[in-house]
Amino acid sequence: MVKRDQIESKMKSYIDDNKLGAFEALYMWSKGIGSETIAGVLGNKYGTAEGFDAVMADINGLGIRGPSERVELTNEEVGVVIRNIFRKLQQPLLDNVSKNLVALTESEKHLLLAMINSSLFDNERIKLDDLKLAYRAIFGKAMKDRDFTDTLLLLERIGVIYCDRVYGGRIETIIVPEYIYTLQFQIEAKLPKVIITEEKQES
Repeated sequence: MVKRDQIESKMKSYIDDNKLGAFEALYMWSKGIGSETIAGVLGNKYGTAEGFDAVMADINGLGIRGPSERVELTNEEVGVVIRNIFRKLQQPLLDNVSKNLVALTESEKHLLLAMINSSLFDNERIKLDDLKLAYRAIFGKAMKDRDFTDTLLLLERIGVIYCDRVYGGRIETIIVPEYIYTLQFQIEAKLPKVIITEEKQES
């Protein structure tokens, strides 16, 4: 069985060596997020999925078979231990997100507004159709599908969400990483205060 301090040492090394891709990949793996999604997120945020390969090699090296495996002595689940350590070490990741929030585009602000005002942001997973309905209810019109997908990928790139991918890279749902709630007040401060509440009627 793996020991807690072995996991913590490995995660600290990711931070010390500025391997945030690996650090984040391990967090996603601990949540049971699929390899297609992890690779897609890393490729979008860091330009490469190498961090995932490094994590899988380290996991195998520690003899860990899955997030539900138990840690020696404490008998906690490996996934729970990883996420607890992640919370202690996540500040560099939060700092990056904070910097990225400075340059939010209008479309990013509007999608975030739809998520937060509809309370969808409170859920770990958001269905795309639910977000589209929330957007339409607030702004009185739909966002074009291409713009919708592009904006989701931009929000993923800056660290606010993960796009859950299925085979072929198609986005199926949105995952809200728990660390982002630490910055929710900061995010809300960037959003527009005046919104459209009625849908325009066609003549």
